[in-house]
Amino acid sequence: MALPTYNKNNRRKSFEALPKGAYVLKILDAKIEKNKNNNGEHIKVSFDIAEGDHKDFYANQYKASTKEDKQWPFDAVYRVNIPDNDSPAYVWTNYNSFFADLEDSNNGFVFSGDDLKILKGKLIGGKFRNEQSEYKGTVYDHTRLAWTCVAEDVRQGKAGKMPNDKLVKGKATAPATDSDGFMSIAEDVDMELPFV
Repeated sequence: MALPTYNKNNRRKSFEALPKGAYVLKILDAKIEKNKNNNGEHIKVSFDIAEGDHKDFYANQYKASTKEDKQWPFDAVYRVNIPDNDSPAYVWTNYNSFFADLEDSNNGFVFSGDDLKILKGKLIGGKFRNEQSEYKGTVYDHTRLAWTCVAEDVRQGKAGKMPNDKLVKGKATAPATDSDGFMSIAEDVDMELPFV
């Protein structure tokens, strides 16, 4: 039996995950949207990596997508809840931190609070963590922006404490690896080796 002719230009694209850590980001768009549960609004901020080895990371992902209905990558969107008098303290802290970090990252910039279009092109620092989400029983791994910070602190390696990973409870995660990249397995575990 003759095998079908293959097309080497139609191979699977390799997927590179963004390593967790701190990055300088460039805001591409910012707009107000309703929360999914209709209890308020948030600012939807689309961004990309602005500097370093991973510059244009999300733009490159977007360009490489072959989907007809492709959209800006989900992991390159940050939502800042707009607080009201009933909002818990952490909502106010995130909101205040976002605008303070934005102003401190852009020399002389002050946000007047009335036009989000002015945020386009502005820089801000971001601290990314590993996150998992579950959809129809499948767990997906992401590297997501958890907190903002000042861009210059990222450049100077002084971004501070990184956020903890946010994993789906009760789901298996990938086994830990040692410094050489080998999987750590207890000595008493009997494990079959593939292709032996």
